[in-house]
Amino acid sequence: MANYIRCRGTLDIYDKQALIVNKIIEICKRVSNRFGYNYIQTPVFEQTELFTRSSGETSDIVTKEMYTFLDKGNRSITLRPEGTAGVIRAVVENKLYANRDLPLKYYYDGSFFRYERPQAGRYREFMQFGVEVIGTSSILDDVETILLIADILKELDLNDYIIKINSFGNEECMRKFRDKIKNYLISFKDELCDDCKNRLQVNPLRVLDCKVDHDFFLNKDIPTAYSCLDDKCKEDFIKVQELLKNENIPFVVDNRLVRGLDYYTGLIFEVEIKDKEGRPYTVGGGGHYSNLVKQLSGPDYACVGFGLGINRLSLLLEEKENQIITKNKSIYIMPLCDDAYLKALAIAKMLRNEDNVVVVENAKKSVSSMFRYASKNEFDFAIVLGEDELKQEKVNIKNLKTTNQDLVSYDNIVNTIRG
Repeated sequence: MANYIRCRGTLDIYDKQALIVNKIIEICKRVSNRFGYNYIQTPVFEQTELFTRSSGETSDIVTKEMYTFLDKGNRSITLRPEGTAGVIRAVVENKLYANRDLPLKYYYDGSFFRYERPQAGRYREFMQFGVEVIGTSSILDDVETILLIADILKELDLNDYIIKINSFGNEECMRKFRDKIKNYLISFKDELCDDCKNRLQVNPLRVLDCKVDHDFFLNKDIPTAYSCLDDKCKEDFIKVQELLKNENIPFVVDNRLVRGLDYYTGLIFEVEIKDKEGRPYTVGGGGHYSNLVKQLSGPDYACVGFGLGINRLSLLLEEKENQIITKNKSIYIMPLCDDAYLKALAIAKMLRNEDNVVVVENAKKSVSSMFRYASKNEFDFAIVLGEDELKQEKVNIKNLKTTNQDLVSYDNIVNTIRG
């Protein structure tokens, strides 16, 4: 018989890790709702052209990492490598802007796919939470997305973070920066990796994002995007920093920060958190983009958004011993005779209505084996219901954390569990 194992770069998520993942998603959604965002869900696969056009044909995502295949209709299909393109496609296709005031605010979550070397927190199928603001006309929306991230991290109790920011300015500023980078790097062309030699001609900003040549650039006096900003874009970037300072958001200006997707213009940012060993993890990032809606045949809208890596956040929270996980009270009901079973179901229904986790033992086990089961599965309470309890119209409730035990009437069960 064949042994079936999961594909490399994928995960099975269960037990405590599943609790953490669900809690992360719950908090992300709750905070986003507070900021006025609505949920949107898009397909896991799209036409390949959507991603080659939006992400950029020279990006690593398109050239190396996409899961692309021909379907039975001989159409080129790609598993989504990121979330923004699908959301914008949905907005344009469904004309979600037609009868709504701008900006539109959406959040999403789900699985995404990139073929890259698996490592801690980085997988070929990964989970992401993201938001998009479509039709923004103010840098205040850019700042608000960072404030949204800060609130999420606060509720996750991940406070040792830093926001790295940079700005490409407008299209003209970005064009100047691209030309300036190309002219600077041309003298180092022979020292670059083969991929970067090609990027230098097609999209020189991609060179700055190269993982192979990363160390090569550390001691180089590379031109900055800030040096190419016009007065208005400089003023906006300074204003962003003032607002972040005013909100006590820990940030640093990183002149070498670029993003791995071609659609970004204006403010860009990344979120970095240190693990317990002091190693930095990039857990998310995003920024402003001006042309994507128009590129996908929609109106000329500016946007801003971000994505957070749920898998990496999960690893960091596991190190903190699951401090954010607050389980509902769990109760194990032990009917000791056939006549007790119907009453056990009624009690279980009553306690579940109080949002408790309730398990009724359906198999005929000995009392000792039931208590071993309750201990092994870390229940908070055990409710014992036998012939004597039925006659008295009471139950024995044992607190499995303190070992205290009380004989209580049916009417007092809920209050006793509440504590």
